[in-house]
Amino acid sequence: MKKNKKLLYIDVPFMNEKGGDKNRSRFLWNTLQANYDCDLLLINHFRKDSKIAKHNGYNELFQLRTTQKSLFQSHSYFNFSKNEIAKFAGILQKHNYDIIFIRFASPAFLTPTIEKVLPQAKIVLDIDMLFSRLSKLAWQANPTLKNRYFLLEFIRQRNYEFELFARPYLFFFSNVVEKKLVEKIYINPSFKGKLQVIPNVMHPVTAQNSFPKKNYILFYGDLGSTANLDAFEFLVKKIYPLVSAKLKQKKAIINVVGKNKQALSNVIKEHHNLENIEVVGEVDDINIWIGAARFVLLPIRIASGTRTRILEAAATKTPVITTSIGVEGFEFNDREIVIADTAETISQNIISLLEDSEKCKKIGEKFHEKAKKLYLDSIIAQKMINNIEKF
Repeated sequence: MKKNKKLLYIDVPFMNEKGGDKNRSRFLWNTLQANYDCDLLLINHFRKDSKIAKHNGYNELFQLRTTQKSLFQSHSYFNFSKNEIAKFAGILQKHNYDIIFIRFASPAFLTPTIEKVLPQAKIVLDIDMLFSRLSKLAWQANPTLKNRYFLLEFIRQRNYEFELFARPYLFFFSNVVEKKLVEKIYINPSFKGKLQVIPNVMHPVTAQNSFPKKNYILFYGDLGSTANLDAFEFLVKKIYPLVSAKLKQKKAIINVVGKNKQALSNVIKEHHNLENIEVVGEVDDINIWIGAARFVLLPIRIASGTRTRILEAAATKTPVITTSIGVEGFEFNDREIVIADTAETISQNIISLLEDSEKCKKIGEKFHEKAKKLYLDSIIAQKMINNIEKF
C-alpha cells in the first residue's frame, strides 16, 4: 500500500514503557506507520514534570496535556482544558487527516472536535478494554462500602458508553466476548459505525533466544492493577496453602514479577508463612523470566480485553495455568492451555505440572503452534489494515 493517506495516532507514551497495554500500542503504531503517512499525538496525562521517552516513525509529533476531571466524570477518561481543545482543533485544521486512530476510549472526549473540524475523517477507536465491565467485576468481587469506588465508576462509565457506542466510528476490540456484550447492551438499529475484533498478537521469538528452564513458577504483570492485586490475594489466601507442601518437596518457588510491588505489601503482611513465594518486582526483560519458568500462573478473576501475557508465554512455549476469564477471547483448548477457576482445581493442576515436566513441554509446544497459527503479528496487522480500508 502506498502511504497516500494521512493518519493521526493518539495515545499516551508507549515507547520504552513496560506493560501489556504498551505492547499493543507498539504493535498498532508499527502497523499504522508502515501503511500510512503518520503523525503522532501523545497525551501527557498528569506527567507535567516527567520527560517523555523518544518515539519514532512519525512525520510530526504533538502533545496534549490533561486537566482535572469533573466530579461526575469517570477516572478512566481524560479531560482537556479549552486551550488544549483549541490546540487540538488547530492541529486537525492544519493537517487535514484522512484517519484519526485513538488508542483506548480514554481520549474519547476529543472525538466531538474531530467530527466538527474534519467531518470527512474516519475515526477509529481501539477499545481493547471495556472499562465498565472491569469496574463491575471489581465491585462484584468485593461489594462493600469500602469498595464503592468501583460501583460509582461502573455507573459513570456505563452512562458514557451509551453515548460513545452510538457514534459512527470503527471500534476495535481485542475480545470477541466484549464485542458481543457491546452489541447486546449499546447498539441500536440506527447505529452507523462498525465493531470488529483485532486480537492481541504474538511476536515471533528468534531462534537464538533459548531459555533454559529453572525451578520456578511465574506470576507476573503490573502488581498495582486491581486485577493483578486481586489475583495475588487469591493466590496467597486460597491457592498457596494447597500447594505449599508440594512446592517445598520439589524445592520450587513462585516468583512474582512486575512493577509496583509495594502494592502487595498489605497482603504479604497478613500472611507470614510464604517461604515459597518471592516478590521480585520489576525486571529488565520479562521474556527471559517467562521463558525460564516451568510454567506461568495467572489466577485472574477481574479482567477486560485479552491478556497479552498469554501470548508472551506462548511465544516462548511456556505453559499457562489460568482461569476462564483469563483466557477469554482466545481460541485455545484444554490441550494447549490449562483452565481452572477454583482454588482446588488450580492447585491440582499446579501439582500435576510440577510432577510432570514432559507434560509441561507438550502443552507448551501445542500452545505455541496454535498461537502462531492464529495470533502472529503479521496476520493480525493485515486484518487490521483491511478493516480500516473497508470502513
